[in-house]
Amino acid sequence: QLFNINPNINFWVASISAIILVVIILSVKIEVTNFELEKAESIKVKDVGQLFLLKKFWFLMMYVIGVTCVYSVYDQQFPIYYTSLFATEATGNQVFGYLSSFQVFLEAGMMFIAPFIVNKIGAKNGLLLAGLLMALRIIGSGLVVGPVGISSMKLIHALELPIMLIAIFKYFAANFDTRLSSVLYLVGFQAASQIGASLLSPLAGKLYDMIGFRHTYLILGIMVLCFTIISMFTLLSSNKSKGLEGNTPDIKQVI
Repeated sequence: QLFNINPNINFWVASISAIILVVIILSVKIEVTNFELEKAESIKVKDVGQLFLLKKFWFLMMYVIGVTCVYSVYDQQFPIYYTSLFATEATGNQVFGYLSSFQVFLEAGMMFIAPFIVNKIGAKNGLLLAGLLMALRIIGSGLVVGPVGISSMKLIHALELPIMLIAIFKYFAANFDTRLSSVLYLVGFQAASQIGASLLSPLAGKLYDMIGFRHTYLILGIMVLCFTIISMFTLLSSNKSKGLEGNTPDIKQVI
């Protein structure tokens, strides 16, 4: 058949692409000035520790765990539910593959538009918009019926992901010491999301078995919506963070 492609090709394409990426990274030369070097070396372990004493850091963690973490838990088992809505599992997997490819192209295009959106509405509103889109997709997945409806819900991911990524980095830069950006992303975003997902995944799995995917999605979606609404009052708005951008941020301001 025309689209009967050997799945092993995925492995070789991904492996070759990874090797090419490594070669490109090794060939890139970055010149660092003495000022930038001194600035990077000025970070102490104590500075990183004081980061965990900031109220605004924990308010951000509440958003990450309550919104992005719950969303990632929902997205883990979504392909299983998606394929169950088709006549056969094979057909569902095939359509899911085509739809995922289309979604990737949409995400790439959205990456060009997302910075303009976030710059227009601000980092905080960008995070809130991403949270609302996540809640819409999760709740919508529990309400829509049939392949067309669930496919439209999946494509929302192409809208919210670029906005969320751009907004989170802009929020880091506006409200925290820029020297700690990597720590914030690795600990405050990636690590918190993964740890939270590992704790929530068994609970979500129990709900899938007890009440099914659709009802579980409604619960998860309402959770994301509630945390997004709470974040409207806890995240720092642009006007409050304007004076922090470009300065050595107030890492010594504790709770």
